[in-house]
Amino acid sequence: MLRAITERAMLEIRYQSIARDEEQARYISPHAFGYDGVRWHVRAYCHLRKGFRDFVFGRILCAGRPTASVIDSAEDLEWNTHVEIVLTPNDLLTPEQRRGVEIDYGMSDGKVTIECRQAMLFYTLRTLNFEANGLARKGERQLVIANLKDIKPFLPKPGQT
Repeated sequence: MLRAITERAMLEIRYQSIARDEEQARYISPHAFGYDGVRWHVRAYCHLRKGFRDFVFGRILCAGRPTASVIDSAEDLEWNTHVEIVLTPNDLLTPEQRRGVEIDYGMSDGKVTIECRQAMLFYTLRTLNFEANGLARKGERQLVIANLKDIKPFLPKPGQT
């Protein structure tokens, strides 16, 4: 995989998606690695689906030899777009609870900004206990995304994740 990235090459892989029961042959042109805190992914152009996607390393059953690719990673707009998430303590918290959250997240003036790639936004939100739509998961009440309106255009569309 690293060689394919370095050489800007394409690989044939056998991939076990969770969307289908049988493994599938795919051609991918990888260009980066991503880690969501739990699993490693390779960011690649999928020649089957004709778009950039994340492939979980553990689901890549085998890979062939690298061959030349015409895919330019600069075309992966989601990878090359950076999103700033502004987190603040939930207004429903007491002042003491808010202070605890500020300490936990290293906030200054009651907020902290986290930058991530748009392609990793889904994973970042999940790690922070938010749903893909940017709202706190049920039962979570420590944090809110103060700039949710600003990042909405970058959130994954239903079925995209």
